[in-house]
Amino acid sequence: MEKSFLEATRLNGFLEKLRLFGALHGPTVTDAGVTTFAPVTDPAQLLTDYRRTQIPPKKYLLPFREQLLSYRDGRYAEPAEAPPAIVLFALHPCDLAGIAYLDRVFLGDNTDPGYAARRARLTLVGISCEPDDFCFCSAPDAAANCDAFLATTKNGYLFSALTARGEEIAAAAADLLSASDVSQPAAALQSGTGVAPQDPELRFSDNPLWQKFADTCVSCGACSVCCPTCYCFDVREYPALDGGGVRIREWDNCLFATHGEVAGANFRPTRLDRLRYRFLHKYCGFTPLQGITSCVGCGRCKAVCPVGIDLRELFCAAGGEMSS
Repeated sequence: MEKSFLEATRLNGFLEKLRLFGALHGPTVTDAGVTTFAPVTDPAQLLTDYRRTQIPPKKYLLPFREQLLSYRDGRYAEPAEAPPAIVLFALHPCDLAGIAYLDRVFLGDNTDPGYAARRARLTLVGISCEPDDFCFCSAPDAAANCDAFLATTKNGYLFSALTARGEEIAAAAADLLSASDVSQPAAALQSGTGVAPQDPELRFSDNPLWQKFADTCVSCGACSVCCPTCYCFDVREYPALDGGGVRIREWDNCLFATHGEVAGANFRPTRLDRLRYRFLHKYCGFTPLQGITSCVGCGRCKAVCPVGIDLRELFCAAGGEMSS
């Protein structure tokens, strides 16, 4: 994979080239001090050395609330408006891995048309990162699942084009890129300390940490909301008095008591049931993705948990090789 060098002083010019491929979005800070992916109108807004955003980039592919269709007089109509073209800049390897997992879920045998349309219009540009105490990802190929990748080096970035769209970006920014004789730093290839182990005995064990977490958890659902790969949703009908109505898909949360309710019965009535369910989904996988861990080690769940729950304690108790 051929690499080019982008001087740090040319980054603003590079961002302008990216705007040729869609509206530029990247990590910024809100007035409330929250790091978030948002439109970038001024390069000075952009953070390239951030640790993590509060909400992951899944919001671009799975909107918090989405109209699936409208109906009237027995006829259904899907939204006709095409999703906008967006360039999502400065994604960390863990978030790229999160999108790769969502692709497997929503672009598999039963492709989700809304997800597919948004994904086709999304250009991904990754960037290397430096882990903190919350990170535990493992990224043997940090440049995976993006169109282009920037590995941070002294005085600039190593640029790699990884798809046809990435080659188009390289061509558009050719006047800003130079031949590279800089070695790729190790941090760009290994950005964490290892993924959570899959321990079959831990799934249904009587480890006292399960009950400890259940007693501590407040069921706020923050860990699921901020997770790059959690995709639980609910579908609701909102009829109107004139006979029409809309069908809406919106985020749901497996830590909410209502998530397991079906026809008056609740399949996961206790917090312990719900915590274990989330663990099974996150670290053991379901159905076609059985055995595939969807945790990308971004550390958001620990960072946002108001009561400090860290499932890595379970892995360590089970003998997993895990460091904080």
